[in-house]
Amino acid sequence: MNISLDYDDTYTRDPALWNLFIQDCLVRGHQVYLVTMRTPEQSAEVFQALEGRIGESRIYFTSMQSKRNYMWKQGIKIDVWIDDMPDAIVRGIDTEVNDGEIYLP
Repeated sequence: MNISLDYDDTYTRDPALWNLFIQDCLVRGHQVYLVTMRTPEQSAEVFQALEGRIGESRIYFTSMQSKRNYMWKQGIKIDVWIDDMPDAIVRGIDTEVNDGEIYLP
């Protein structure tokens, strides 16, 4: 199962809880991705907070684009989304002003 975990106001509300969750998921063979609407320029805090628990290759910065569309463009289908702002999964600048187009880094 592919699981997406949001960073701001989700992971950051209780890092100890989410670190245990991530560890349990990985032990059980699931893939955990951190998907945030932050930009790559805002990555240092995220990488430091996760301390290699997920791995940099599973951390995605959508730059305010909708998370679902962004991950689809990466070729990754997320099965379970954990996010304090569910609208961010389906709405972002791609759906608001860009006719559904996703810009990849």
